Amino acid sequence: LQKQSKSSICTPDRMNTRSRSPRRTDSGRQNNFDKEIRQNGEVYTEQIVGSIRCVQETGYQRRVHGEQFCIMFKCNRLLSRQVSTSSTQALSKKGFASLFSKRKPTPKDLEKYDVIIVGCNLGGILSRHLDKVTHGKYKIMVVYDQSVNQQYPMRPIYEQQRATKTEYLSNARLAINNYTANSDAVGVDKFLPQESSIVLRNGRKIGYDQLVIAMGLKEDLDSIKGFEDAWKDPEHPVFASKDHPSWRSILHKYTRWHYNFTYGDAYFVIPPYPFKGEIGAYNFFVSRQVWNWFLYNGKLSPKHSFTIVNANQRFSQWLDSADTFIKQKIAKMGIKVEYGLRITEVDMKTSTATFQNIETKESNQREYQNLYVIPPCKPHESLVESGLATKESNYMLDVDHKTLRHNKYKNIFGLGDINNLPTTKSFWAGFYQIHVVRNNVYRSLKGQTLNALYDGYSKCALIVGQNKLTYVCHYYDQKETWHNLLGSNGGIIGTIRYLYYAKNQKKKFLDYYLEKDKGPPYFKFLPTFKELPADQSTSKTDIASTASSYFAVNKNVQEVVSDIGKGKAQVGETARTTAEANTTQNIKQGTA
Repeated sequence: LQKQSKSSICTPDRMNTRSRSPRRTDSGRQNNFDKEIRQNGEVYTEQIVGSIRCVQETGYQRRVHGEQFCIMFKCNRLLSRQVSTSSTQALSKKGFASLFSKRKPTPKDLEKYDVIIVGCNLGGILSRHLDKVTHGKYKIMVVYDQSVNQQYPMRPIYEQQRATKTEYLSNARLAINNYTANSDAVGVDKFLPQESSIVLRNGRKIGYDQLVIAMGLKEDLDSIKGFEDAWKDPEHPVFASKDHPSWRSILHKYTRWHYNFTYGDAYFVIPPYPFKGEIGAYNFFVSRQVWNWFLYNGKLSPKHSFTIVNANQRFSQWLDSADTFIKQKIAKMGIKVEYGLRITEVDMKTSTATFQNIETKESNQREYQNLYVIPPCKPHESLVESGLATKESNYMLDVDHKTLRHNKYKNIFGLGDINNLPTTKSFWAGFYQIHVVRNNVYRSLKGQTLNALYDGYSKCALIVGQNKLTYVCHYYDQKETWHNLLGSNGGIIGTIRYLYYAKNQKKKFLDYYLEKDKGPPYFKFLPTFKELPADQSTSKTDIASTASSYFAVNKNVQEVVSDIGKGKAQVGETARTTAEANTTQNIKQGTA
């Protein structure tokens, strides 16, 4: 490395020299390596590929605006970060093999694709799994409109500073397979399910054979007047369960909810269902424990209060045992709770928040010194206008609870929080749905009946202390798993779970996106599904009845043709009438 430093543009010697005078970074002594790209909290370097020899075996330090950064590079980690350049993708871990591969990436300008996936978080991981099992036989495209994915399951440990910003924020294209086409951050404007096509925001119309919608829930911060200005301000004590897109990488406001509260009134606000972060974003147990320690040591004034404002009557929508546990834990720790209120306005100048009673519509203002809000959500207009989401489906995607296929359009599937399912919305629930959707989409492409059924499994990490963690795990119909709330009493099991989660989960998320890890339940290989018995599948889904109706119609039509061939005109006419009537009835039922 010392020998290479003379000819290299990025040497530890030169970097250390520059770090002594951080205010001179804008002088004429800048070289090519000093040109940095900042985009949504991620810092990338233009000279990554040219400087690969210097950063394979060492790290270097640099000072930016008086803030010290230590960027440690490993060859496989550095090369696997897919920046927007094709050269970096070619040098990824799997990219070396692609240099000698005859396969070419799917073009981005096709008029029709075999599979279109809308969404690049769970949808990006699905594109990798689907490309793996199909061996690149089908043309797949991922449509997305965001450049950064926030790892919401890591939010609690991220706020405790046990995860860095670069571990919590990831490049959205990181999850998309190199051979899969993408929309270059141009989202969907309209869904046209009758025509099996979508329209992008730039006016481009694209057709599909199979469509997977993994858009997630749409946040509605505009419904809280003045909230975004207060949240975006780096000094004002208003927080949310996500990072603001305008925050620089050196801004760490998200940690101040726990550690900067010294006096006054603190509020934790939960919006009406559905919303992102149910159970997983509940960090009030950590806050209460930290503030008890502050109170004991004199950092927090005795004249303070902590109140949870819940717009719902429950903390867990689909599991009674979890709701009961959280309410008992809150009462034990002395936290106040008010139900049936939603926040409507935040006044940054006066530090007051307006709350409205959902039933009576009465409003009242309260002064705050610490305010944490989980963002409310609203329906996707494109789904509602196309009829894919209706009032009966709570304005979420109307899918079959087992197969995750749309109840009306048989070539559309749902994935993740956007589905209207009676189970807790979480990242792990979406990951188990990936395997079901991947299998069923592949079988649909081959013209086979669906055999993968989702059992409603959901798993949410609940932080119950500064170093205590348990999981809320269940299936449909409130069926609990054996490890549901294991370690919730604050014993050694809860500590072990927390330490393992805080240490290993950061790397696991990166492995999921890079397909180094297939994820639960088997991690090293993808799960397979057995064929469903004909006598059992009818009660579970409409697949068997659909198939039997289809074959019955075909049999009647064949009998008609046979009878006409034999000259039996009268019998043939009767059979034809019967077949047409059955066909018309099946079409009306949506099963033909």
